Amino acid sequence: MQKGFATLEIIFIVLIIAGLASVAVPNATRILDRVALDYETKKIYTDLRALQSFDRMTEMKDSHFNTAIKTQLKFNVERNRYTIMKNETSQILTEHYFSNGVTVTKNWEFKFDDMGKITNKSGAAISDSMEIKSRYGSTYIRIDSVGRFRGSRTK
Repeated sequence: MQKGFATLEIIFIVLIIAGLASVAVPNATRILDRVALDYETKKIYTDLRALQSFDRMTEMKDSHFNTAIKTQLKFNVERNRYTIMKNETSQILTEHYFSNGVTVTKNWEFKFDDMGKITNKSGAAISDSMEIKSRYGSTYIRIDSVGRFRGSRTK
């Protein structure tokens, strides 16, 4: 009697491993895609909250001139990235590129007023929504005219 595996046994083991991998790989990509979508949504929420709280401040000290100035920031969303920039000079303060496979379906540009409300280029208060999409789902971020953020996930 010889020791070792027969060719038929090795073929069965390879088939079992291939069958398990064919089930596991699509689920793993779906999980990674969901993690990327959740990360990008939380990143946008965090930056929007920081921007809103910064714009609620009434003044910021300028160390060069020893005076109080108000700096307006605007939030600009494009298909694969978003930027936070100074409104007067268009200097980019923060730039974030979305993860692979995550996109935004609508370009969005707005700023906050002193009370935290979202305003458009002309200064009128707006309420709007944005959809962040990935291959297996999407998230909506809705902002009302008062400046509250709400999100909902679709499959």
